[in-house]
Amino acid sequence: MKNLIFTLALLCAVFSAQAQQPAPQKPSKELVQFFSGKWTGEGQFSSGKPIAATLDFSLALDSSWLMHHHTDLAPNTYKATSWWGSDPETGTFVAYIFDNYSGHRKFQSEGFGDGKLVLTTQQPHPKFGIMWQHFIYEKLSADSFKMTYEVSRDGKEWRMVDYLIFKRSVKA
Repeated sequence: MKNLIFTLALLCAVFSAQAQQPAPQKPSKELVQFFSGKWTGEGQFSSGKPIAATLDFSLALDSSWLMHHHTDLAPNTYKATSWWGSDPETGTFVAYIFDNYSGHRKFQSEGFGDGKLVLTTQQPHPKFGIMWQHFIYEKLSADSFKMTYEVSRDGKEWRMVDYLIFKRSVKA
């Protein structure tokens, strides 16, 4: 009988603790409403060479993440899938990017505010030590934004790699 009571008390404690866990933080409504949907973009590399791409943003995993598919158009071949959301331990806005060159990077941000999102990471580089990277997403209108990719050796002076101006093609 003591074992039964102990087991029931233990089960109640476990289920009670699970029920009290806070709900996971989800991407902001402003971020989701603006980016959700399909986008087409054109721009240039720093060399002046043209670049074009399509993007597709949608909520995933019970709206815990904003999933982002990026596909460069020919002749360029870059493809990536990103997951934007909040780190459950710190609450920090994060983006995990996986690409077709076997790359995987974790970016951090202060989030989407004043029409701007800056995703930043730093990684070891075999020739340069630490290499900083960031993507800057700047809202231009209700249906357009500029995405700029930049790199830096010190996190202070940045060099543009490419930029694209995206226009909404399909709203989610």
